[in-house]
Amino acid sequence: MNQKILFSLFLCGILLPLRAQIKGTVTDSDSNPIPFANVAIYSLPDSTLITGTTTDQQGVFSLLADNNSSNALLRVSFIGYETQTVPALPEQTISLQPDTTLLDEVVVEGDLPRIRLRSDAVVATVQNTVLSKAGTANDVLKRLPAITGDNGDFSIFGKGKAKIYVNNRELRDVSELDLISSADIREVEIVHNPGAGYDASVKAVIRIHTVRKTGDGLSFDIRSTYLQTENTDLRQQLNLNYRHKGWDIFGTVKYERYAYVQDSRIAQEAFVDTLWTQKNELRVDGLSNPLTTIAGVNYEISSNHYAGVKYTMTAFPGKNGMQSTTLSDVYADGVFYDRWESNDNQTQNSKPRHRLNAYYNGKFGELNVDFNSDFYRSSQSTASSITESSQEYDDRVITSDNRIKNRLFATRLVLSYPVWEGQLSAGNEFTRTRRDDDYTTDIQGIPSTNTSIHDENNAFFAEYSRSTPIGQLTGGVRFEKVYSDYFSDGEKMDEQSRHYAHWFPNFSYSNTLGGVQLQLSYTAKTVRPAYWQLGSSIFYANRFTMQTGNPFLKPTIIHDASLTGSWKYLQLMVSYKQERDVIMQWATQMEENPAVTLLSTRNLDKLPSLTAYLTASPKFGIWAPQASIGFMKQWLTITSNDKQVRLNSPIPTASLNNSFSLPKGFLLTLDANFQGKGNQQNVELTDHQFVVNLGVTKSFFDDRLSVVLKGHDLFHGRTMDIKAYNDRLNIYQFSRWDTRELELTVRYKFNTAKNRYKGTGAGQGEINRM
Repeated sequence: MNQKILFSLFLCGILLPLRAQIKGTVTDSDSNPIPFANVAIYSLPDSTLITGTTTDQQGVFSLLADNNSSNALLRVSFIGYETQTVPALPEQTISLQPDTTLLDEVVVEGDLPRIRLRSDAVVATVQNTVLSKAGTANDVLKRLPAITGDNGDFSIFGKGKAKIYVNNRELRDVSELDLISSADIREVEIVHNPGAGYDASVKAVIRIHTVRKTGDGLSFDIRSTYLQTENTDLRQQLNLNYRHKGWDIFGTVKYERYAYVQDSRIAQEAFVDTLWTQKNELRVDGLSNPLTTIAGVNYEISSNHYAGVKYTMTAFPGKNGMQSTTLSDVYADGVFYDRWESNDNQTQNSKPRHRLNAYYNGKFGELNVDFNSDFYRSSQSTASSITESSQEYDDRVITSDNRIKNRLFATRLVLSYPVWEGQLSAGNEFTRTRRDDDYTTDIQGIPSTNTSIHDENNAFFAEYSRSTPIGQLTGGVRFEKVYSDYFSDGEKMDEQSRHYAHWFPNFSYSNTLGGVQLQLSYTAKTVRPAYWQLGSSIFYANRFTMQTGNPFLKPTIIHDASLTGSWKYLQLMVSYKQERDVIMQWATQMEENPAVTLLSTRNLDKLPSLTAYLTASPKFGIWAPQASIGFMKQWLTITSNDKQVRLNSPIPTASLNNSFSLPKGFLLTLDANFQGKGNQQNVELTDHQFVVNLGVTKSFFDDRLSVVLKGHDLFHGRTMDIKAYNDRLNIYQFSRWDTRELELTVRYKFNTAKNRYKGTGAGQGEINRM
């Protein structure tokens, strides 16, 4: 071993003196920096690739080359611009000119593939591709590989829910995705294994980078969307921005109406001293009317210093709540026992939610400083009245009231500095939250509760990234110390209180071998229980079914190793995860009356799983298809009804998204998504799911006016058909929602310019738990 170390040091002593630094800045024709441009050094006369890198957010690049690099060429390329090849000087500024062939919107060809690997991410180019006509940022994300979801709620296949950033600013209101036109997006980065700079609960990240726009004066963007299902949904939105010199004053007013319907058939089999069987038919009608207002100011002190404040208030005027009707037939050992009809009327009364973000982003020499502070406050109450009629026994009326208050204060500081030809970033993130939960009910045998959770998380992190002759290397670590104190009726409960101190390392390596881009990464993450999962209140469903939380839940720890590859228009991802203390839905029978089921959650010791997908994104004239196929497989054996149940069947998935660029500025989209049978945790998916969407978009007046007509879930295939295994209970459920929908959107933009707000936010993970 010592000989190997000495030999490595000897090689370093020989090679390091033969390396020279090449650095510079890449800009556009207006001297604006171009981030993420490809920079490569080629030798003369054989044009052999020596090394390469990409520019940072300020358009700056730095790499090492042989000392004889004076006899070499520097090639700089970025989609939408003409490639520049210049002599490799020690330091220089390179200006890229727009590629007129791309601007004419012919078949998009460039030096970079539209989907490729870069550092820690899979990168999808949007600018000057058919994706730029998709509509909004939300529409773009739905059409990218390995991303599933809609309406701002997106997950990465095999990883989980993704945190979204726009120009390095954390997205706090997911509806902001609809504020961003697809034509204003330069590219999207999909990060499968986020590093130490992200909260340890962040399992995946989507980073959206927009085209920089300049221009003083007033700009606005107004949009009206009409959606028709069994109900009518509306989205009305106005965005304003006034820019003068270094100031941006901006605001948004948005009103939404979401009405939804759920039809379910649910069967329960409880294997206790008596075989209790329930056959339920459920109908749910819900309505929400959020009204969001945003106001903020941003000041560009200089080209290197920014500061700003942003205030968001969300109110819920009008009627908000849910009504449900359940018909239940109950059998004891196959003999009819009773029939219930339950009508549940829930009314939600939410006070306005307030969020304030203040930030500073600056650069002192080569030191970058990013500071954010957030304050969040919300309060809501839900009043429920259940009228339960029994055919054979007594009737019941159950009323309850649940009042919840949330408060959060968070700060985040990130410092980054170039060290040893790489980039070192380090920082601190602090969150302090308090959640008060007051639950009262009048039913005998169910107690009223008053609980409070005081949570404090102090995290320190550091990450180093460097481009080397053998590839891009990144390594980091995050340390989080969490104090979570649990109070019941004002008294601290030591057994339910939790203190944690965890280390979360991460590592990634990326390189190009021939024409194949490869990335190998490892990360450790956590999943903390949501606050509602930690509650102790018992909620009444019917006289044989109730639901509660579990204040003894522990956070899940996830170890994830991933391999990602990209070749031309093909992308492959393989990921292996080992999850410890997995949080899983679980049902038990009450000791005093085994006929009664208590739905809750529990920790499962471990859960290994493997995920893989392959995506192809070619282009054939006006047709731009994107085809994906993949699977997710777990290895799990549980004990249910005193039997060993193996839940190892993989879940296959496939999708085919088609875009057709038609004459006269029309864009036609036809998308199909498939999910097959398989197992996920203690649930068996017992039927396939197949969803088809169709849309057409037409732009007018140089894209200032756009009209979008879409049909969602045309064949009403978005359903849930499952069997859930529990201790002494099997649950069978089939559910269908009003997802077959017609959408019409009209949008007009005037002198639109994205505001220069650079606040990234803090404490979003805690807000999501609330």
